[in-house]
Amino acid sequence: MPERCKSDLKVGQDVQPGEVALAVTNSGGLSWSATQGIFSALRLADEIPGAGQGYRPIQFTAPVAPGASGGPLADANGALVGIITRGGPSGGFAVPIESVIGLADGALKLPLGSGSALRMPTSQRSPASRGVVNADPKDIVRSAKTVAVSSSTMYFTPETLERELAKQGGYEALSPLPVKDRRVADLLIAVDRPLFTYTFTYAVTDARTSVVADTGKVTAIDGNSAAGKIAKELVARWAKLRQKTPPPDR
Repeated sequence: MPERCKSDLKVGQDVQPGEVALAVTNSGGLSWSATQGIFSALRLADEIPGAGQGYRPIQFTAPVAPGASGGPLADANGALVGIITRGGPSGGFAVPIESVIGLADGALKLPLGSGSALRMPTSQRSPASRGVVNADPKDIVRSAKTVAVSSSTMYFTPETLERELAKQGGYEALSPLPVKDRRVADLLIAVDRPLFTYTFTYAVTDARTSVVADTGKVTAIDGNSAAGKIAKELVARWAKLRQKTPPPDR
């Protein structure tokens, strides 16, 4: 894919609930029209009847008329986020654009489902939903093998935290391995810095379920200092969770 086209795409996992969503359609044979709403959630496909499996559909509130399937879903900047599969007056669902691109790049075929029954369960939770509710943050961290870092502030870069994590004693044995591709990460670390403060916040979430496993904040004059403090806190907690508990005395 040309680099110019790639710059107009946005990875679905980078979508944040509450951000502006634009649905562009030509339903009913009319010329292109757009409606506005918000991104409301990223769902596991396994939770949605008829959606298939192995990816995370994007739920949005922008109203779309019948026949809008195949239209683009974009963010406020016009970056393509997904392809609409089903919608209605109160919004709908879209397949993340990276899942669509992956179909062409890979040799295997990923079944995305027809979308004919694309609706949320009304009576009982699916097994995947129950797993999210019962998920233990400690177990999530213990089982994680990889982690990806992202930053929402210009004062902090993911690379600084990756370097500081690697410097910590015992990191390789007791901590997840940093990776660049969020799609293969077990844990996601998001770092931010509220405006006009020296506070850097971080949140560790499970990449599959979006369950928050850990949060924290440090005070630092710049991103490099913040990265060192965050790395020290995280590795200390990860090491404690992953160390084997000795059997009780009899």
